[in-house]
Amino acid sequence: MKSGVWLLNDKDEKKIVVTHLNVRVSIVFLMLKLITLDILATFAVLLFFGTLSFDWLSEETWRFIFSKNVGFFITLAAVKILLTLFVVLQWINEYYEITPTKIIYRRGIIWRKEDTYGLSRINAIGVQQGIFGRIFNYGTLFIYDVGVFKYYYLNYVHNPLRYLDVLHNLLPNADIEKEVIREHIRDVEESS
Repeated sequence: MKSGVWLLNDKDEKKIVVTHLNVRVSIVFLMLKLITLDILATFAVLLFFGTLSFDWLSEETWRFIFSKNVGFFITLAAVKILLTLFVVLQWINEYYEITPTKIIYRRGIIWRKEDTYGLSRINAIGVQQGIFGRIFNYGTLFIYDVGVFKYYYLNYVHNPLRYLDVLHNLLPNADIEKEVIREHIRDVEESS
């Protein structure tokens, strides 16, 4: 069974079998990178036209720079499109693959890199989610490998509580640690 989803019909009970889950960094971070690119492009345009407003430029220099504005905008547009494609392709090609036996961290557009974390020696799983993570529904999952005494992090994933439940179903004997802002607020309200 390579990968995929199958719909099984077992005595009128339908089940979906999934061999793995792909977990990506939250789309919030993709949007922040794209907004940053737009802001940098705006500053480049302002800088270009800002040089035209200085009186210390001779009229010949001013006309030369101004005559090159079409080339400047075409260059700026091409650079912005290439950077946007790079950012989007990087986001698409960076993900965690959760299978019943391991977690694989894949990244890279041209040169692919993979890190594999086996689930057989994991004795603790958890989630960290701050106020912005709660608002935008992202957080960091972590697993503790007792074989190498090391934490591995799945950084800034979308909907971390859902994937914490998935990991808990795969590792029912693992300890669970939660550092979630909303649960702390609820605990304070209940104790009042």
